[in-house]
Amino acid sequence: MTEIFTTNRLTILLGHLQAATGQRLTLRGLAAQAGVPKDLVYRLDAGEARYVELADLASLCRVLRCTPSEILVWGDPARGEP
Repeated sequence: MTEIFTTNRLTILLGHLQAATGQRLTLRGLAAQAGVPKDLVYRLDAGEARYVELADLASLCRVLRCTPSEILVWGDPARGEP
């Protein structure tokens, strides 16, 4: 069954941002820069978020310089996706 995954996506994207810009950022720092609740960021990264406001997702994408599809990944856990 295909589902939307977010597990570790923010941590991976933070690593990409650091590699590209040299800017080191934690999940807490990401939440502060994006202006979203830190609990949301931690739940998204743990794959436990059940709900996310589109405005919050857009703010995270702005800071991470990514698209929503890089945070919300569609896949099938039984087949090892994403």
